Amino acid sequence: MTQPAPRPQAIDLRALADSAQPLHGELALADLPRWSADAPAWPSPLVPLMWQALAQWRTSPAAAPAAGRSAPRQLWLQLRWSAQVPLRCQRCLEPYLEPLQDERWFRFVADEASALAEDDASAEDLLVWQPRFDLVGLIEDELLLALPLVPMHAACPSALPGYADATAAPAEEPPQPNPFKVLAQRKPNADSAL
Repeated sequence: MTQPAPRPQAIDLRALADSAQPLHGELALADLPRWSADAPAWPSPLVPLMWQALAQWRTSPAAAPAAGRSAPRQLWLQLRWSAQVPLRCQRCLEPYLEPLQDERWFRFVADEASALAEDDASAEDLLVWQPRFDLVGLIEDELLLALPLVPMHAACPSALPGYADATAAPAEEPPQPNPFKVLAQRKPNADSAL
């Protein structure tokens, strides 16, 4: 059973992992300042971004336990989200809704130095643990990373003037007359020269 997150900007991930219960919630896209700074206007209210977060303790297979102690545990976080994001089509320049979603696991390390040291050898994404974790900031980071480099409709409702002409195959030009044929016609006849 999931529970709604009361304050997704300051989550105690260790307590969340101890509870073994996922959190879920909604975010208004307008509440994501880095995304909304460049977002196109949309005529109707937007559907909120839906998210779910699950924290887990995992035992590291690489870390050998000290004598008389259990193997050290690592904190992991699974983040799932989905949204209908308004973007501006780069072909027709009209706004449109792009469905986006992602699911990703993150492993937490103690500090930036540990993250840099382990980054190249890690298949998973690494984050630095904080006592009060900003889940909204992570969701916004993931949304920005998921945006298409060149947003475009699958099929534009209306193309820019001249765009269809510019992308169409060039029309075949009529064949030009052979210049040597014209010269041959102008060459004086050998019989008439006598």
